[in-house]
Amino acid sequence: MTRGRRGRRPLFVALALAGAVAACGGGPLATEPAPPPSEVGVGTRAVFAVAAPAGLFGLDASAKTLGHLVRLPAGALPSSPMFDQTRKVLVFALVQSTEKEGLGSDIYSVNLDGTDLRPLVTHERPNVFYASPSLDPAGDHLYVHRRSAEGDLRQPTVARTEDSIERIDLRTRARRTILTDAAEPTLSPDGKTLLFVHLSRGDQDGLWTSAADGSSAGPFLKTRDSFVFQQAPRFSPSGRQVVVSAAGHLVNRAGRRLDAPATAGGRSAHLGIQSEVFVAPAEGTALRSLATLSDDVVPTWSPDGTRIAFIVLGTFVVVSQADGAVQLSQRMPLLYGDPVWLR
Repeated sequence: MTRGRRGRRPLFVALALAGAVAACGGGPLATEPAPPPSEVGVGTRAVFAVAAPAGLFGLDASAKTLGHLVRLPAGALPSSPMFDQTRKVLVFALVQSTEKEGLGSDIYSVNLDGTDLRPLVTHERPNVFYASPSLDPAGDHLYVHRRSAEGDLRQPTVARTEDSIERIDLRTRARRTILTDAAEPTLSPDGKTLLFVHLSRGDQDGLWTSAADGSSAGPFLKTRDSFVFQQAPRFSPSGRQVVVSAAGHLVNRAGRRLDAPATAGGRSAHLGIQSEVFVAPAEGTALRSLATLSDDVVPTWSPDGTRIAFIVLGTFVVVSQADGAVQLSQRMPLLYGDPVWLR
């Protein structure tokens, strides 16, 4: 977790969920009610998939819960899903504790109809966490955030961690660390550019980009905008834009230092730090706010790139990427979750 911002949506989802599991004695999170539908394998007719502590669910276009996409192992907690449109496969992180490797997180894939649930990457020892999977266009290479931790996971501020981005050849299973002090990778649709959260001494240091092999790494934004916290950057389907959830806007384009505002749209902001959804061109030359929220979110693009969806405190929201106009605001039984737009 990034220092100075200890909220519901920390930067490192897998580690945060694991800490919650440890705090609850290894059981599921009691604060998250399970949606009532019990049907399994609904992915072929779902418009959205959502990873939440209660499971992996499919939603229709109105954000109504259809049921489970697949039954996961007991006590396992999914997060950060991505959808491979070409192969119709969902790839996601799964926090779980196994007898051999102990507590950690793995990367799994499953077909939309719920078949062929299988691990792609497994944690090799306790307290190793894989998250934020991103596939290249050919489906041959997987990019993941790897965090190894030492210490008490229930106290993230004292746990010692190392963060890196690994590139995994799914044909040979060869792994290679391509970036250190880096997290939450997302690959551009053309497979040429990585966007990620850069770290400096364990603290966030802004969004950075690099070539797909990790070379030529440097800051993404060409403006003077700066933030306390950023998470879940995502390229648009065309690769021309980027969306990110961010909080604590500190520096404006003129370079003037700003105080983090204490309200969000007339409501109390999350921990007194305003959370927003921002969109930027892929060149990082500008930045605009689409939504001001009371919590951090995980945004997802519509397949045509015209809309962005997210879940904030039990409400599923869809906004226009052009002007932020709200197109859907629907209460749902999931308090929070990581959505991905399927169709």
